[in-house]
Amino acid sequence: MPMKTQSRGITLIELMVVLIVLSILVSFALPTYFDQVRRTRRADAMTGLTELANLQERFYTQNFRYAPNETSLGHAGNSPDQYYNLSVSGSATGYTLNALANAPQDKDTGCTTMTLRSTGSKTPDGCWRR
Repeated sequence: MPMKTQSRGITLIELMVVLIVLSILVSFALPTYFDQVRRTRRADAMTGLTELANLQERFYTQNFRYAPNETSLGHAGNSPDQYYNLSVSGSATGYTLNALANAPQDKDTGCTTMTLRSTGSKTPDGCWRR
């Protein structure tokens, strides 16, 4: 009498091993991915602050002083992709531009506030590097 061969499928143990390996891979990949997304979104602040600096310089050439706030520049106060609120503090001789992170970008530790001054200084320095 011929012996019956049983088709072999995936056992529960094999499935559990695959799930464990996948969960380990995901536990390393997701934090790295989210960190990279936060770093990429910093470009939104840089773009918004650079745009405001250009508006300030244009305002200065027309009025011989810098604008005291973003409203005087005709700016809504948000970065292009809405990840940051932008603010202006200006005087006759200079200005300070700030970008304050909105959710979900507010989890970008150390870079929730980015600043650009009329002197060209950018703080925090590490946030401006790519």
